[in-house]
Amino acid sequence: MVISIVDRVSLQPGMTWRLPWHLRPGQMVLVEMIALTGPEAVVRIAGQTFNARGQLPSPPATFWAMIEEIRRQTLHLRRLSPEVTADLSPEDLARQLQLPEDKDTVRLLKEMLRRGLPLDRGAIIRFLAEGKALPEAERDSYWAVRLYLETLDLREDAEKVRRAAEYLMRRELAGPEGQATLNRAQALDPSQDLLRFFTFLGLESFGEVYLIHQGGRGEGPELPAGLVVQVTTPVLGETWVYLSKKSTNNYALKITVADERFLPPAAEMADALRQKLTAAGYPVRHVAVAPCSAKTVFDIIEPAGTAGYRALNAMV
Repeated sequence: MVISIVDRVSLQPGMTWRLPWHLRPGQMVLVEMIALTGPEAVVRIAGQTFNARGQLPSPPATFWAMIEEIRRQTLHLRRLSPEVTADLSPEDLARQLQLPEDKDTVRLLKEMLRRGLPLDRGAIIRFLAEGKALPEAERDSYWAVRLYLETLDLREDAEKVRRAAEYLMRRELAGPEGQATLNRAQALDPSQDLLRFFTFLGLESFGEVYLIHQGGRGEGPELPAGLVVQVTTPVLGETWVYLSKKSTNNYALKITVADERFLPPAAEMADALRQKLTAAGYPVRHVAVAPCSAKTVFDIIEPAGTAGYRALNAMV
């Protein structure tokens, strides 16, 4: 891969952190400058903070770098040339990585950037091959699922990844093992959002409950930061309800239905549900009802087309 390289930077994890084992030589990473104190700086990579030495720009700044070497719990980076800026488009990044600039590559790179994942050319080629084995209509959903699994500690176990992906893709062959695998997984980044899953069955209706935990553990007494309920009934078909916390006293409610014909009854249900949630201590300030043919929970909580780079781990 031909990329011009400037300036070596060495980074060591802070006292309370271990080196992220999912970072490897050859990966492109986005480096965020947080603070500069004398000869050292504090930077953030893949959601983790490091002490850095080397020729660094003054904060605030963000730049791309290549992981050159990992030795003795130290990351050795080489900053990429100034024209490789933090706001490069997926098409530009495809060219830098010597990948085809086709629709699939661009869509995959957008998803990787949104999740804050390091750009590993070998992994990208593998993900592209996995996606191209599926019908085109399923590829975006598959990559959203597959890249979420890359943020969990089960990513090195191919069988666990397969079971978890089948469950998240809601395949007919998906079994409880996939749900159990996901519910036991932990996040590689201790501050990212983490999903937990529960299935319920009834005589005529069935569905799933998804709990969204902040902090990467999905454990403890804290209330989840978000809640998604998917229900399938004979009359309405598939309906999704998403309750998300915007601030201490501000929740948003989104209801999606499989067909526009069901919008009027869903709107009535939304108003009644909003009142019940507010009475229960969850003040809902915003309600939206829309048709949506969701393939996975990520189509509800992370709609396609979300702009910009957004790491799941907003703060460390």
